[in-house]
Amino acid sequence: MPASNNSYAYIQNKIRALKDSSAIFRDKPDHYVFSAICIKGHFYKNPAISLNDTELNEMIVDGQNDGGVDILLTDPESENSDLVIGQSKYYTTITKDDVSDALNKMAFFYKNMQAGRYEQVSMEVQRRFMSLNAEQSEDAKVRFVFYTSAPQNRIKTTQMVQHFKDQFDNAEKIEVEFFFGKDIEEEIAESESRRPTVERGKIKIDEAGNCLVYGEEAVIVNASAFSIKTLYAQYNIQLLSKNLRYHIAGREIDKGINETIQNDPESFWMKNNGITIICDDFRVDGKEAKLENFSIINGGQTTYMIHKNSDINEDHDFYLPCKIIRSRGETEDQKNTFSLEIAKAANTQKPIKTVDLKANAPEQVRFARAMREVGIFYQTKRGEEVPKRYKEAFLNTSLLPVGKLALAAVLQMPCTSRQKPSTVYRAEYYDKFFDGDQMQMARICKELLYIDFYFRTAFLKKFDSENKDSATGDYISFAHNARTVCIAFVALASRYYQQNVTSQEMQMLFDEARNGNNLENRIYDIFSKLDGVVYLFPGDVFQDKNRYEEILEQLFYLIIDAGAAYFSTAKDTDSALNTTNFLKKDKNYYNILNSQWTKMARDIKRILKDVM
Repeated sequence: MPASNNSYAYIQNKIRALKDSSAIFRDKPDHYVFSAICIKGHFYKNPAISLNDTELNEMIVDGQNDGGVDILLTDPESENSDLVIGQSKYYTTITKDDVSDALNKMAFFYKNMQAGRYEQVSMEVQRRFMSLNAEQSEDAKVRFVFYTSAPQNRIKTTQMVQHFKDQFDNAEKIEVEFFFGKDIEEEIAESESRRPTVERGKIKIDEAGNCLVYGEEAVIVNASAFSIKTLYAQYNIQLLSKNLRYHIAGREIDKGINETIQNDPESFWMKNNGITIICDDFRVDGKEAKLENFSIINGGQTTYMIHKNSDINEDHDFYLPCKIIRSRGETEDQKNTFSLEIAKAANTQKPIKTVDLKANAPEQVRFARAMREVGIFYQTKRGEEVPKRYKEAFLNTSLLPVGKLALAAVLQMPCTSRQKPSTVYRAEYYDKFFDGDQMQMARICKELLYIDFYFRTAFLKKFDSENKDSATGDYISFAHNARTVCIAFVALASRYYQQNVTSQEMQMLFDEARNGNNLENRIYDIFSKLDGVVYLFPGDVFQDKNRYEEILEQLFYLIIDAGAAYFSTAKDTDSALNTTNFLKKDKNYYNILNSQWTKMARDIKRILKDVM
């Protein structure tokens, strides 16, 4: 109980600190600000993911007619845009019934939204849900998260989770997480401790000089679990800076590791694969392995669970296998490639995100330099601190957001970009985006980042305000589902005006969308050619944000009006059709264009005639 009370006091101090530092949260009630610090601590540990107070405030929907949810957001670390639905309780104590009631409310909310019963909640909650739901890919999960500042005590959550999932037909896509007071304290502490590398450290080994040597390049030692725990306590997530993934809570492997630690620590050496460390240099000195510029690249899960276990201490210790490898290579590219190859080969316990496998690839390092030259901070690895001058959301990014924008706008596959983001990693697409003319792509992506930012943060709000009395909900719904379509159309308009794409080529695409089976190949053949495209809009236009946004708004409305009209016609023959499903297929994007192309082509020339 004292530890739990300490957690509540810790959280209370964090609430006060946020209210003191933020005008947005200053006058909000403590339970509201509690939701904010839970979001920041849980989902925004990575300092390279920008989050300002306005964005954070929008993720909190706690208020009248909120439908029983307090938090709605997209997981920023998810490749598939997982939807997060959360409820938070800023309590000193909590009961099992309180937790169960919160889960039931979240389930009821989600089922109502999926069934289109939007009238159950406020307009603000409706539109936030529609926008987030529209971004989910076909492989996305729905994550229900419950936060409380109270201690867990004897509350068992396993049966709650099973009962909760049983309510849904797509239970395999449903995840449930619980964070009690101590969990939240640790999440916040971890999020505040991100650093890029560990310069020096040491690991205790079982016997003096006991190591298996592999030339001058590597050794295998038996590492003390307590010394690993001590390193993590000292450096936290910095210790895993070159690991391919974060700890993933609540998986079966956690349970197995914990059971071995608790019940049979002596067998840990035999049951666990241990850890792998890569470093610039190492030296085995007596009962210590001394390390320089090092990171754990495999065994992050094991390390985290050892750190979490309160039974491990100096008097209750055990050993696990530890491979230490000296990095190879003279150049930065060579060292990054070597580290990446070792990490990929060593990580076998869990599925690895594809984006992680590219983390330190040479072309990514080079692309980061190209992006920096055009004024964008491009993150190549987790834990990389974003410099202050790049803190605005459209000035910093990473591989997957850029890849998805390029897939939507450069290759004109906006629906695939949203529904199947893994397409970015197909060799012909990935190489086009990241290993071709990198400066050309960097200049284009700089604009795409701003276009995306403007659509999400400003245009939709303005659109909702201007169309709040719209007679048809389909018009509003289409706009909230059309982010990637709008971004694609802006790029298409620019390229059409610059004569990089012709009306004859567009007609080929329209015919293929209507009658053929080769649309994707035809799209690639036409749009992979970027000859002569130096920018989407000239630099002086981009610098004048008011003018730039006026152009974007006109183009957005042009495609939304055409799309909503085409969708209404399509819905007449299929009453079960909704805008989310309709915009899952690129052929519908081309069908929309085809339906009004003659008018659109004229309007594009009219809008852009004084611009380019």
